[in-house]
This record gives sequence, structure tokens and C-alpha cells, in this order.
Amino acid sequence: MSLTQEQQAVINHPGGHAKVMAVAGAGKTTTLVYFVRQCLSRGVMPRRMLVLMYNKAAQQDFQRKLTQLLGNDASPVYSDIPEVRTFHSLGLRIYNQLIKQGHLPSFQSQLLSNGEIESAVWKLLQESADQETAKDILDQKSKWVEPAVNFIELVKSTLSSPEEVFESCGLPTQCRFFSEVFTKFEVWRKDQRRISFSDMLYDPCILFKKEPSIAQKFAGHMQQIIVDEYQDINEIQQFFITSLRGDRGDLMVVGDPDQTIYEFRGSRPEFMTTVFDRDFEGVHLYSLSNTFRYGHRLSLLCNHLISKNPDRDGVLCVSHLSTPQTELRNIQYVDYAKETAQIIEQESKSIPLTQITILNRIWAISAPIELALLEHDIPYRLDHSVSVLDRYELAPFEALLSIAAGNYADLDIQNRNKLLITLLTSPYPKVRRTVLQDIARSAVHLSDQPGVAIRKALPENLSNRQADQLLARSRVLDDALSGRFSVDRLLQKYFDTTDMEEGIRDGAFSAQQVDDRLETIKAFIRYSKNLKLGSNEGWAHWQSLREKQQSQTTDGVRLTSMHRAKGLEWRCVIIPGLSERFMPYRPEGELTIPSSVESERRLLYVAMTRAKETLYLLTPMTQSKLKVNEGRIETPFFTEMGFDSSDLVGTAIEKNQNVDLKIPLKHLSISSDYLSTLGSKITLQSIRNTVPSQDKLLDKEKGNTEASLPLVLHQTYGCGVVLKDESRHWVIRFDDGTEKQFDKRVASQYLEFLD
Repeated sequence: MSLTQEQQAVINHPGGHAKVMAVAGAGKTTTLVYFVRQCLSRGVMPRRMLVLMYNKAAQQDFQRKLTQLLGNDASPVYSDIPEVRTFHSLGLRIYNQLIKQGHLPSFQSQLLSNGEIESAVWKLLQESADQETAKDILDQKSKWVEPAVNFIELVKSTLSSPEEVFESCGLPTQCRFFSEVFTKFEVWRKDQRRISFSDMLYDPCILFKKEPSIAQKFAGHMQQIIVDEYQDINEIQQFFITSLRGDRGDLMVVGDPDQTIYEFRGSRPEFMTTVFDRDFEGVHLYSLSNTFRYGHRLSLLCNHLISKNPDRDGVLCVSHLSTPQTELRNIQYVDYAKETAQIIEQESKSIPLTQITILNRIWAISAPIELALLEHDIPYRLDHSVSVLDRYELAPFEALLSIAAGNYADLDIQNRNKLLITLLTSPYPKVRRTVLQDIARSAVHLSDQPGVAIRKALPENLSNRQADQLLARSRVLDDALSGRFSVDRLLQKYFDTTDMEEGIRDGAFSAQQVDDRLETIKAFIRYSKNLKLGSNEGWAHWQSLREKQQSQTTDGVRLTSMHRAKGLEWRCVIIPGLSERFMPYRPEGELTIPSSVESERRLLYVAMTRAKETLYLLTPMTQSKLKVNEGRIETPFFTEMGFDSSDLVGTAIEKNQNVDLKIPLKHLSISSDYLSTLGSKITLQSIRNTVPSQDKLLDKEKGNTEASLPLVLHQTYGCGVVLKDESRHWVIRFDDGTEKQFDKRVASQYLEFLD
């Protein structure tokens, strides 16, 4: 196999500690496999080597490649290979040894599920809060449970006390009692003899910290430790590695700080950029700067984007000469789901569907896309998420359409009861569940018309407000039977009458869950509007979608999240919904830990670098074309990545053209460095941004109405005036006549006020 000079330098590392900065697609697994063989050839015993991988898939892939290389080696076949493990599997093995030695108590084999953790935390929040806050917690789970669970996970990524973590995590002071919740949660967990995934490392490491003599028994057994994806480790994992090493053995860590995307688990780029060099002396620094995955255009695009992160210590990614070209496509959408389906239909003519993936920032984006795929008969598979038709929030719509089709009269008592419970509790009214259950049990016998049956079954002891809520809901069921409404109007009427949005906000466990559920509901209503079907026809269409969904196989397009795409690659990658709303994602909620724009930028960088042949970036059509405002602003990241400049320069490189190119000044530095690294003879000149004309400045001095408005200079759009200065947004009209709305929290770094 042909290896680059950079790869060969890592393989020939003479000993001591080493840090390898590897860009996406740099062939680091291959390099590390050859490094392991080199260590073995120098006489390092397999049992004195340890390879730590970040997840099970990476561990299995590494072990397979290592076994294959050593088995095919010209030298005698190795009878044993070094241990290759994930952090958590090794932590669990040590945990069990500590149990056998009597240092830790035993635990039940079944790990705590997310649902069990959320339920326990919700109860503990109410117990620990003052009376007023406890009532708010009871009424608004979504507001409190997510930040509390995240806080617990954050504490378990560190060696610090919950009080210390709280002071540094950015939550408001009203959440200070989360520290008490953490302590109570740990008491509850240990009383139940349960552990979570995080506890596989957390419990042994806390013990090692308290009892260094116990840690010493597990230390110093390895001559060489290799840690992959080092940019994703957190403080507890760093301590774990240090404890295993003890005072002997060499460490080689490999990763890319530009791909640190798990800050919510305690990861920080600094562990790789500064902490490793601080904690270990004489570190050798290596770079794997060539990507073998994608071509020059995408490399330039990604370099421009990630260079905007301050204080980064990354490597300029340069496509290897053997790397095939990668096409860049920017599609401006009115409906990103429709555009996505059309892209897939076109791409599937030349590549298998399994080589196409759709990467979402949050699952809220996937609902309209999944509906579009079903409508266009495009096979797909959904990673770790419930299908849109099985989503909890759409259950009342399914029941409503069933009634509209006249199915209720033909149902048996049990299924009538099930249908009525769904409609009476989704969303949940301010009525006790036992009362709603009694109403449903009575109603099923009173009439073949569900709305009439509910009204007959209402108890007299309901308050006026409670009765009004249920009466209004029953009348929507009358409307369903009447056949007077289209599908979308019937669903919208149910949404409005039941105050579904407020119900979703009250009943969800997290702010992101609220976004996911509301977007799913609104997406289905929008989808229904395009069908132009009467309400009595909606059930048949729902059933046809259900049949398509149930016939899905693993041979379809992959629909997954940006986070879950880490470490994977596809020939064609589609990133939809690149609007200000979703990227950078900032979940609404006063108790949300402030999101990091830098982390969001790294996440988009990771998503983009999954593509091999074609990358589609779907951005909203400009406001000036649509004459609307809300949700129609492209992500500021799109401006940063210099799409046109990257495409222009990258294409010239691929065509081996020695030409003079003009690009904006802000893209000159990265593009010039890239060309210099390649030894290209392409020359670049800068196009400067528009500057305010002297006439405009003179008009401003004379007090003309528009000229008196604040004058700004934008890095991309040039000169303009601020038409509106709102609490969260600026509306700016630029010299070319276009008007754009900007989020102040993001846009301030791209705007210069000229007053």
C-alpha cells in the first residue's frame, strides 16, 4: 500500500509521547494499524499494548483491519494481537474487577434507560425545589427536565463536585438546586443498584481519585497506549487514560480538534490542543493533512468555514492528488423536503440509494422529508428515531382521520375506547386522567357518533373551563363526521381548538422535544394541504403511507443526524434546512445552557466532510424573492464558507488551469495557503466589498430620512442601512435593494457600524 510521507512519519515514530492531528478522511485508521505492526516488529509485546477507540463500530473496524494486516504480513503470523477496546467496555471490565475485589458494590445488569432517568429526575426536581418552583416543574416538564438531565451527565464527565460544575456551566442561578438533585439522583441510583452508560467510567474514576492506592493496581501495565478520536474525550476519560498509564508507558493520541462536537458530554478541543502537551513532556507533533475522501472544492469550502473559529489549532485540510472530484451544489428552497426528494430521484439514476444520506441538525427537520420520501416512493431507513407516522404527537390526527372515514361505528368497544382516550388526552386538557378514562368508558356505549357520545358522558362536577375544553373537542369530532372540511382544515381546526401547541410545550421533556413535535405536526398539516383531499379521504391516504413505511428495507436512503454521521461517509450527502432557525441551533428556553456557535460550526464541518462525490447544501430562498420574513434567512455559516470562491478555485485546480482568479478579500488567505501547499501556479486577486459612496455620506449629513438611518458594512453584502432595530434582529436594506433580517447574536461579528 502506498503511504504518504506524513503517514510514514507517524508509523516510524521512534518512541515517547505523540500527538497526531488528522483531518477528516486522512486514513488515520490505516496509519495506526501500520504503527501497531511497527511496534510489534520492534519487540513490544501485544499484551503490553492498548488501543482505545471512541465507539464500538470504530473498535470493530480497527480490529478487523489489524487482524487482516497482521495475518497477511510476510513475517511470521502473529499468534496474538493487542487489545482494542472502547473506553466504556474497558471501564466496565475494570468496574467488574473492582466489584470482585470488594471496592465497589455490584449492580443490576440492565442499564438505566433514558426514560427511567428522566422520570426519576422529574420527581427529584419537584422534591428539591421550593414550593413555587415545584409547581412550575410539575406544569412544565420540558422547561426543567432536559437541563437537569444534561447537568447530571455533565457532572459525570468531570471529577468536579456538582457545585463546581454548576458555577462553570452557564445555567441561571434559579437552577442552583440541580446540585442537590444530582446528589439525590446518585443516592437513588445506588439504592436501586443501577448504573447508566456514563457510570461505567464515572464510578471507577471517582474511586481511583479517592483511593490512589487502588488505582495504582491498574496502572503501568502498558508500554504503548493509542487513543483514537482524542478530540472527543472529556475530563473523566482523560483521567482514566492517565490512571492506566501511571508513571510509565508511551501515549499516542490521534484526532482533529475541528471535529469536537460533543461538548454536551464534556468534550473540549483544548484537551487535544493544549492539555495533552501540558500533562506530558516531550510530545512529538505529527500531522495528517491530506484527505483521501473528497476533492479540492469541498476542502476549500470546509477550510473557509472552520477557519472562523477563534483560537483553533487545526490543520489546513488539502485533498490528496488521488482523491476524486467532489461536486458542490447549493439549492435555494421554498420547500426543502420537496427539493430533497427531487435531488434523490436524480442522484439515484447513477448511484445506489444506500450511498445517499440526509443529515439533519435536529430531528424536527426529518418529519417533512420523511413524508416527501413516502409520497415519492423513495425507500429510506431512519437512524434511531421513530417514523413520522408512529410519532406520539400525530396519534390524534390518525384517530381523527379514522372518524372522518366513518370507521368509529364499526369498531368494537375496546377499540372505540382506545380511540377516544387518544382524542381526550392528546393534547392533555386540565382534567384528571381518571376522569377522562371514565368519560371514554361511558361514551363508547352511548352513541355511534363520538362527538355526541362524549357530550352525553360528561360528568356534572366538571368546572366550566373543563367542560368547555371537552365540549370544544367533541365538536371537532362532529366536524370530522360532517365531511365539510378538507384534511388540512380539519387537522388545523383540531390543532387550534385543543391548543395543541401549548399542550406540547407542557407535556414534553425537553426544549428540543418541543421543537421536534411541533415541527412534525406542522409538517403533516402542510403536507395534507398539498393533497387537496376531503377529510373522508384522508384515512385511506394515511393507510397508503403506512403500508409504504412498513415495507421499508435497509437498502434505502439513510436519514440521520449530524452527530450520528461522525466517522461515516457517503458518495452523496444532502444537508437540508440550512436556515438561521436550525443552524446554529439554539433551543428556546430560559434554563438552556448557552449554545456555542463554535461547536455548531464544527458540527456543520463534520457533516460536510462526510461527502465523497457530491455535497448538497439546501438554503432558503431569499426574502426579496419570497416577500416573507420568518424562517427565510440562510445560516450565517453559508456566508462564511465562501461557496462561490471555493467552487471557482477548486474547479481551476481540478482542471490544472494556470489562471488569474478574482475572489473576495476575506477568502484570499485560506485560498492562497491552499494553492501554496499544492504548489499551484494559479494566482488570486481580491474583490473588495462595497464601501459607502461619498454621496450617501453627504446625504446622511443633510438629514435625509433614509440617509439618517444607521449605516453598516457587511462582509458579504456590502453597504446598507438598518431599517429596523428590534430586540433580537436587525432588518437591513443593502445598496442593491435587497432586504435581509439578521439575528443580532450571530450577525454582529459580520457587521461594522459606520456611524
